[in-house]
Formats: sequence, structure tokens, C-alpha cells
Amino acid sequence: MSVADRSEVGAARRTGPPGGRLRSNPTWWRWLAAASLARLPQTMLPVALVLTAHASTGSFVSSGLLSGASAMTYAVCAPWRGRQMDRATLPRALGWSLLGSTAGLVTTAIAAAAGAPLVVLLVLVVVAAASGAGVTGAYRSLLPYILRPEQLKQAYAIDAVALQLAWIGGPALASVVAALVGPRACVGAVAAVLASGALLSWTLPRRAAASATRRSGPARAMLAQLWVPLLLNVGIGINLGALDVALPALLAGHGRPATSGGLVLAGIFATSAVSGSIYAALPATNPLRSAPTRTVAWVLIAVYGLVTALAAGAPALWLAIACLLVAGLAFAPGDTSAMLLVPEQVAEDRLAEAFGYFAAFGYLGTAAASPVAGWLVTRFGADTGLLLAGLAPLITAVVVPMARLRRS
Repeated sequence: MSVADRSEVGAARRTGPPGGRLRSNPTWWRWLAAASLARLPQTMLPVALVLTAHASTGSFVSSGLLSGASAMTYAVCAPWRGRQMDRATLPRALGWSLLGSTAGLVTTAIAAAAGAPLVVLLVLVVVAAASGAGVTGAYRSLLPYILRPEQLKQAYAIDAVALQLAWIGGPALASVVAALVGPRACVGAVAAVLASGALLSWTLPRRAAASATRRSGPARAMLAQLWVPLLLNVGIGINLGALDVALPALLAGHGRPATSGGLVLAGIFATSAVSGSIYAALPATNPLRSAPTRTVAWVLIAVYGLVTALAAGAPALWLAIACLLVAGLAFAPGDTSAMLLVPEQVAEDRLAEAFGYFAAFGYLGTAAASPVAGWLVTRFGADTGLLLAGLAPLITAVVVPMARLRRS
């Protein structure tokens, strides 16, 4: 890191008050706003792509293919793009990546409005996703450079709550745009939010690229370190991919607008954000905070999957929605704990790559689940899509303690 970079990062760290408090740190708030604006489009995009493809083709299978193509591209490119971010100067590389993704989404929106065939939309979505892959991990990799060490755990927990809020606002915003303007306008709205995140990112303190000697290391060793959070995130990814398709189908099957599926998803993450905020505010002596992070993660993710699976067998729509809202209470603390396992096990100068792998495995789950859920709800009904959404996190969470027992 150059002298200029050290002084800028040092100045950013000195803006925070003593005692580990975050709320008086302007750099923290700027980082949180930029990261949230960059992340909100990722939560809007699955619903936007499902509704856009359904409006263009009338098929939930096509919806699953378009959403799955985006998720698969993120999954394939996130580790590679994360390593690029570790080797690049931030936030400059962040801004250009976001603007590239914005351009791809604007083109997608124009093509959808012009009635382009599905194959053209698929190509454009892949280009946009490749440009934006790895961005979330790069934002998180900045935190150790702009905050004091004692502030990091709380910052990561608050960041996870912000992600839940993005899952509330994203699907809801996409659904509102679809209802008021039309499904094909959703992708344009995603691009507009993404562009604002790109502009704000350039106001963050500069972080130089990691040195060549520190940033090298075999990917296999990192994967071995991160197998627990990666496995848990696969289950979460499958859950989200299945819900993106199953919820619009569930509402449509009960005579409600398919666009209301995004509002139900927003409700799930609303209850999740409430529990996540409580979890982030707990004192360090609370059993949930003092317990091993791995244990909190697999237990709460298993509970989330179990209650979601129960929604598939609910005899009435209101009861299914109630189960999903209750399940959301376990989601945020479990997801936060899974994410916190990453910085606990990886060096600071490889965090963008590590979070890239973390995101990649989640997107792999989403990419696999979206077309499968589309086929299931078309062939057997929305209940089977909900069952897939529940069983995936439940099974992956159960594997964690079983594997640990076998090793011991």
C-alpha cells in the first residue's frame, strides 16, 4: 500500500469515535449507503427477470431460465471477479464494474420492451451479471481498512441486517414497478438504482491492491477453510431461487396477481430484518452471541428450512404465508452467522475473493433451483416449489453437525 493510500485509510479509520461506536463514523455511513444501493438491484433482479420473462413468453419455465442464467453467471464469475477486486484499487474498480452492469441491464430492458426473443435476453443478462459479479464481496473487503478491529463484528452484523432490508425493498420495489408501469420496466428500474450505487461508491476511501506475495494462494485451500459457510449458503441460494418462482405461482394459483409474490417475499424479509436487528443489538454475553458462530448458523438455518417446508403443506393460502413469515424470524440471525464465518477464517487481503466464493455458492444454488422450481410448479403445482425451498436449507444445515461428528 502506498503512502497516500495509507494516509487516506488511516484518516478514514480515525473518523470513528473511540470505544468501537459506529453511529458517529461518517465513513461507515457512506460505506453502508453505497453497499446498500449496489446490493438492492441484486434483490430486485430475480423478481424483475421472472416477471419480464413471464410477460414476454407466458411461461414460468422461461422465467426460471432467465433468472437462473443470471444467478449462474454470478456464481461462475464471483470468485474470479473477487480476486480481481483484491488485485485492483478500490473503490475505482467497484464503480466501473457497477456501471458496466448498468449498461447491460439498460440494454436488456430496451430489448424486452422491443419484444426480443428469450435467447437475446439470456445473452444480455449474462453480460450484465458478469460485470457486476463479485461486487458485494469487494464492498465487505473494504471494512477492515476503514474501521477499527473492535468495530468489525458489529459492522458485519449490521451489514447482514441491511441485506435483509434490501430483500424487503428489492422484491417490493420490483413488484410495484411491474404493477404501475409494467413487468418489462422492472429491469430498467434495477439499472437506475445500480447506477446511483456506482456514483456513491467513488466517494469511499481508497484501498490499494494487495501485494503479489500476500494475495497469492491456492483456491483449494480457501475452499477447505470455508466449506461450512459455503455449504450453508448453497442451501440458502436454493431456497431463494425456489421462492422467486414458487411465490408468484402460488399467488396466481389462488387467483391473485403473480406480481404479489414479490410482496410476500418482502414480508418474509421484513420479519427477518426485525429478528436480525435484535440479534445485532444483543450484548456479547447473550447466549446467541457467545455461542459458536457455526452452531448458531446451522441451528437457525435448519429451523428456517423446516418452517418453510411446512408452508408447502398448508391447507390455505393465508396459513402458508403465515408459515413463511414465521420462518423469516430465523433467517437473518442464521444467515448473519453463516456470513460471519468467512472473515473469521480468511486474511483481510483475500476477503473479496473469499466473499466471492461465498456469493458464488449461493448463486449456484439459486441458478440450479430457478429452472427446477419452474418445472416443478408447472408440472405439479406451487406447493412443490415451496417444498424445495424448505428442504434445501434444512438438509444442508443438518449436514454440518453430522460431518463434524464423523470427523471427531
